[in-house]
Amino acid sequence: MEPERSLRLSIWEGALAVLFLNWSTGVIITGYALALGASPQALAFLGALPFLAQLLAPLALLLPGGRKALVVRLSLWARLLFLPAALAAFLPEGGRIPFLLLFAALSQLLAAPVGVLWLSWMADLVAEERRGRYFGLRNALLGLVGTLGNLLGGMVADRLPSPWGYQAVLLLGVGAGLLSVHLLRLQAEPRETPSPSPKEALRAAWHDAPYRRYLGLVFLWYGAVMVGGPFVIPYFVQVGGLSMTEVGLWTVISALSGLLFGPLWGRVADREGHKAVLFRTAGVAALMPGLWLMGSQAFPWPIWLSALTDALAWSGLNAALANAVLAQAPKEAQRGYLTLYWLALGLGGLCGSLLAGSVAGLSLGPSPYHLPILLSLGLRLLVALRFRSL
Repeated sequence: MEPERSLRLSIWEGALAVLFLNWSTGVIITGYALALGASPQALAFLGALPFLAQLLAPLALLLPGGRKALVVRLSLWARLLFLPAALAAFLPEGGRIPFLLLFAALSQLLAAPVGVLWLSWMADLVAEERRGRYFGLRNALLGLVGTLGNLLGGMVADRLPSPWGYQAVLLLGVGAGLLSVHLLRLQAEPRETPSPSPKEALRAAWHDAPYRRYLGLVFLWYGAVMVGGPFVIPYFVQVGGLSMTEVGLWTVISALSGLLFGPLWGRVADREGHKAVLFRTAGVAALMPGLWLMGSQAFPWPIWLSALTDALAWSGLNAALANAVLAQAPKEAQRGYLTLYWLALGLGGLCGSLLAGSVAGLSLGPSPYHLPILLSLGLRLLVALRFRSL
């Protein structure tokens, strides 16, 4: 009966959680910030928040209590703390963006240790020989749910007066997030392997030279992605001429394609290893910004085509990056390996987002978004080629 029951519950839990996560960190919150008058620098900071939060990942080694109890408690309070961010539009104009950024940041900082704890928990639930297939299917299904949510959210935002439509979607997302916490409580937690002290676990991971090189590539990759990442949705809307409903439709196309590509990449990972998936999917993700830059309001087809390449790349890349850590980490030092992974991811994304704000301020080109997206393309290509050397 176990762990199959918990693995099924995890898919339902993830479907609810991804609605909250997508809306509070993706298309809807970006559209909400634009509706409240956010500058390119504010958008870059908003995009950096998930990565800034990962700097608190080491707390997963220090907090007392079991993994399940901590994941439930931290997720609950993180979602409740996002409520004030959804109400920022009621404030005077000058205080809206700072208030939004403050509570969005508090919510994400509180949830920062959850990634390490949840992955450690799931690593004990999912047998190693089926991780590629399980996470490939789970990620593809969650991608579909999240992007259908983006489509629904975009339709609501387009049809209700701005910014009230965005607020309605964000409040619905908080409700979905709270329901997901209830499903987390129903899942089983296998007995955890006794682990060394936090210092010893981190030292074991850091002294693993091949793993240290991998962390360097994770840092560089997310830095390259986030140089252009905060400006993708604003680019689609302001340069590509897409409405929020069309942005949601773009994500649906990507998610439906991910249902095909995700399980295929999972089988490749189980058969050939995670390195093979990393190199191939990173190459596709590296070239994708070129399609965005080719698109415009008069010629939007490259932007629509990029929905397919987005699915082809990220349906395999996200799972391969995390599964490569689990494959390398000794069971007793797993939390130390996962903590350093989230730190590398967070630092890379944060540095990339900070660079994005500076580059966008140069305003070279028809919009402030062209230069950072072009720079992201070049940096992605350089890092993608390095994945071959793993």
